[in-house]
Amino acid sequence: MAVTLVVLFHAWPSLLPGGFVGVDVFFVISGFVVARMVAAQLERGSFGVKAFFLRRVNRLAPAMLLMLVSTLVASALILSPTLLAQVVASAAGALTLVANLVFAMQAGYFDQLADVKPLLHCWSLAVEEQFYLAVPLAVLLGKRLSPRVNDVLLVFCFALSFGASVWLTSTSPQWAYLVPTTRAWELLEGVLLARAGERATPSSRWLREVLSVAGLLLILGAAIGFDRTTVFPGAWAALPVGGTVLVLATGPRTVLASLVSRRVVVGLGLISYPLYLWHWPALTLGRLALPVDQHAVGTPLLVALSLVLSVVTWRFVERPVRQRQSRTIALALVGTAAALAVALTTVQLKFTPDDWAFWNPVAAKVARFEANYPYEGDAKFGTCWLVDERKPALPQCIELEPPELPLVMVWGDSHAARLTAGLRALQAEATRPVFRLGQRTRSSCPPLFGVGSDICVEANEAVLVELRRVQPTVLILDARWRLYPNQTLLRESLVKLRAALPRTAVVVVGPVPEWRVTLPWVLSMRVHGDTIPERSMPIGLPEQRELDRLIAETVTSTHTRFVSAIDELCTSSGDCLVKLADEPLMLTSWDYGHLTTPAARLIGVRLLSEW
Repeated sequence: MAVTLVVLFHAWPSLLPGGFVGVDVFFVISGFVVARMVAAQLERGSFGVKAFFLRRVNRLAPAMLLMLVSTLVASALILSPTLLAQVVASAAGALTLVANLVFAMQAGYFDQLADVKPLLHCWSLAVEEQFYLAVPLAVLLGKRLSPRVNDVLLVFCFALSFGASVWLTSTSPQWAYLVPTTRAWELLEGVLLARAGERATPSSRWLREVLSVAGLLLILGAAIGFDRTTVFPGAWAALPVGGTVLVLATGPRTVLASLVSRRVVVGLGLISYPLYLWHWPALTLGRLALPVDQHAVGTPLLVALSLVLSVVTWRFVERPVRQRQSRTIALALVGTAAALAVALTTVQLKFTPDDWAFWNPVAAKVARFEANYPYEGDAKFGTCWLVDERKPALPQCIELEPPELPLVMVWGDSHAARLTAGLRALQAEATRPVFRLGQRTRSSCPPLFGVGSDICVEANEAVLVELRRVQPTVLILDARWRLYPNQTLLRESLVKLRAALPRTAVVVVGPVPEWRVTLPWVLSMRVHGDTIPERSMPIGLPEQRELDRLIAETVTSTHTRFVSAIDELCTSSGDCLVKLADEPLMLTSWDYGHLTTPAARLIGVRLLSEW
């Protein structure tokens, strides 16, 4: 059940938008199974730290190493130099059991580049491995304490972790999703259930049947009802976790248990670990290798390929090693993992962008640009361009001098932050000050009211209060609008703004051209030779133009000005500007669509042309 939810979510997210809760299901199962295994060994007097880790290594390492090496080879053929470097760093993190921390420092699980991180799924394995490291210490401590004190400590740790999950999800969702402290309660839920034993199973058959179905409905309800916008894990994770506990607690003597004990379902369970390992690299790298218009056909084939790889891995790699439980094999696996981690880390530290490009001139150029472009400084990242933390907006982000000049305010997400860099460039070019600039930008928070996380909702309400106070001459709204397609919300927000700011000229900037994966990746794949063209055509530009048209209609219906970034950067034939200079190379974007300063300046010129 757990692996099926995750695979369906990754393959067809619109079909099962909350399928990521399969990981939460598996966390509970892991805590339950490990706790029962350890309890049985303690009862027999056979528990040993070395034996425990021997079993874990022989269980996890063979398939993991095979998947990692295969993914690294495939990534070298398919990814751009910068993305390949990220995969190498991720592989090193996976081998050293800290993949979740590596990804937490990069970006969130649902960020725009998640679909090109073929090892992203290793974050959950790292959480489990960190749990396994804590198990022997917990056993040694537990032997010195009474069972009652052990239970109290487990409940205390459970409550502490759950509280940390709720708090951190509201303050820093990216870290909350990936770190072990916010996931420990899910594993401990399984541990507590295992310690309860038969006491947790209702004696009434009727009650067992009802609770097992209720547990299944909780899991499926979360998988169907949740999506990428759900504030997760936090308190909402209690639904799939609670559902899993109910299914496990009702035991093997229910109708549901008999249904999931069928041969085909059990077979899927047997290959669940290698299937989890293979499905995500196969989907990410396979989709990148295929044209977008072939994804509908390619995705089922990639899922089938994952199943085949999983069966082969289980039959010829995982099962033979598990059956032998050889200390020699375990030491060889650990030694191989350590040597590979050292090698990958050394490569990561030593390689330059040109080295990652493998002598491809264009790939080397764009990798050099991508690695060195300072996108944070002139957009005031960390001060005026805030991320998803509850950091307050700083007053110095609004220029106060000279007071007689018009105030141009920019409000929105990270795209709006990059637009301010272009406006600052225009300020610096003027022989005398022409306007003052104000910046209220926060990543993943669109300039809409009542949209996004609690952080976004609170921050945007505070912006409205500030706008009423400063009454800017011009207010510019910018965001990655494709993430917020509800035109009613945009219309309502504009009406609210016009009522609050009757003397302010409100301007909405339309979506920028977006590139598949990243613009550097597109150029690395398309261009052969050593010359980068000035223009190229993004895949899906007609759909982007249609969104631009819908937003324009909504904006103009409220008597608000609209500026199309696509019209400024693209021709009517569909060729969009990709290069602004050769030496040094300056592209219009270093990722899928955030504008570099010179490209943002072009939009700024258009914005300021009418006043």
